[in-house]
Amino acid sequence: MIRVIITEEMRFRQRLCEYAKKYGKTKAARKYQVNRTFIYRQLNKYDGTVQSLALKSRKPHTSPNKHTEEELYLIERVYIEHGLYGMAEVYVRLHELGYIRSFGSMCMQIRKKGLKPVKKAKKSYTKYDNITGEYIGDKVQIDIKYVPQECIMFPSYGKRYYQITAIDEYSRKRVLEIVEEKSTFETGKFLEQLESKFGFPLKTIQVDNGYEFVNDKEITNKKSYFEETAEKKGYTIKRIRPYSPWQNGKVERSHREDGKILYANNKFYSKDELIKAVKKHEDRYNNTAKICLNFKSPNEIVEENKLLLDLY
Repeated sequence: MIRVIITEEMRFRQRLCEYAKKYGKTKAARKYQVNRTFIYRQLNKYDGTVQSLALKSRKPHTSPNKHTEEELYLIERVYIEHGLYGMAEVYVRLHELGYIRSFGSMCMQIRKKGLKPVKKAKKSYTKYDNITGEYIGDKVQIDIKYVPQECIMFPSYGKRYYQITAIDEYSRKRVLEIVEEKSTFETGKFLEQLESKFGFPLKTIQVDNGYEFVNDKEITNKKSYFEETAEKKGYTIKRIRPYSPWQNGKVERSHREDGKILYANNKFYSKDELIKAVKKHEDRYNNTAKICLNFKSPNEIVEENKLLLDLY
């Protein structure tokens, strides 16, 4: 037996029917401000119990635009293969295979099938005046992360490996490099070659307050090698507030994706193998479609903007 949940609308209809049976349909229509046709329909259903006035489902019996079994199978197969690289990449791959539905429809089917759990967004209570890059090279975020030790299968003799990451805010293009020490010397060398690796001029470099980038002004007025390199190149250094990594959010999120896509699924048996894997991952990232880029890849955005710069 199906349990019927009694709602206020059902109670309203019961009162309407009782009043109509006692005083007539016309008076009931005036009192409850409904038309008489509606009253006749309710009286035909009413058997003295409120359950008989339950609202019927409005779900259509047929849906001509419903996803076909072939489309659902295609979505599942492409998501399993490319889902790690984001929903935009899945949508672009589906379009290449002839899928013509909207992006929202694809996401809905993925959620319905339970392929991707829904995550509740965290609310930030911290006020921060963010400055976003307005063109390629306008602002680049740089950070450094540990390479997880469990990925290193070759003898490292206690040595740690680090990944330096630079991401252009406008195009989301990234440059990655593996180094053997977390120092201002390594980040300074990385900064020296960064512009040539990006392929366009840079203006502002945003970093955290780590000693591998900048010196503490309360301890010394001497500039670090990273700061000296930035000054020599003509870059402006923008520091984020201490203990506020979300202000460097784009590079921090990209590090999270590196851990999920690259380091969680691979083992490296030599340093050369690690460097090659990171380079391959960088190329894949820069050629992967992003929702924030209107389903284009970072390299496509860079090429489009280079053409615009050449026109001007």
